Amino acid sequence: MHWQAVETTPIRIGAPVPRARADAIGDALLKRAVPLSRLDQGRLQPLATAGLVRDGDRVGLVTAAHIFERAHWGDLAVPLPRDGRVAPLHSARIRLAMHPDNDVAILWIGDRSLAQRLRTNWETSSTVGVTMTRSTPSSHVLVGYPACNARRIDGCVYTKPLVLFTESIDAERYLYARTAERMDGVTIWTPELDGVSGAMLWSISDEEDDDVACVLRLAAIQVAFTHNAHLRAEPITCVLELLQTSRPQ
Repeated sequence: MHWQAVETTPIRIGAPVPRARADAIGDALLKRAVPLSRLDQGRLQPLATAGLVRDGDRVGLVTAAHIFERAHWGDLAVPLPRDGRVAPLHSARIRLAMHPDNDVAILWIGDRSLAQRLRTNWETSSTVGVTMTRSTPSSHVLVGYPACNARRIDGCVYTKPLVLFTESIDAERYLYARTAERMDGVTIWTPELDGVSGAMLWSISDEEDDDVACVLRLAAIQVAFTHNAHLRAEPITCVLELLQTSRPQ
């Protein structure tokens, strides 16, 4: 089994972001957006997106809970791009924690060797001490792996990630439309977001007088979309609650 991401160009819907900043943010967040695939008779089937988190000594994958309506965690696999292989999760001693009211789940990795391999191949995102402010930045960025962008060639799954800059509508909804502007100025059709469920959504705060430097804060987890209107996300507070309730007693 092999998996490889191909080069992508960020797109934007309404969000004013300089090209240099968009490229820098995309490069940084692609190291944190983890694709989840379902193993079907030895073949990788794109399923969702996750984020690797660390809570003390624990390492887990945060994603959307609804994906487990279509797959068991034991059927999942995660690419290890630096190692050049794919790691099945069936023997990872997973502990699945699901939020009782919101569409958020964490797969805690019990296998310490695999947890270390995940940390070597993907960067973790800390949810501890997330700053919650009354003022909500209008610009946000989402990075994930649309299933429609995946192609299988000679036994390898090649996928084109989505780096989307968007604006908030309210606390749970963000702009999504049939078309978007690519950072090179070309208007394109946007992909269906199946496979992006579970992706982390980050708010962007400007650094004064700098076209590249900015502050990214984890804001939400993407869980649904209406293609010609918006995408929907669960606020980061749901993840913080699940971290607390799933800690060993």
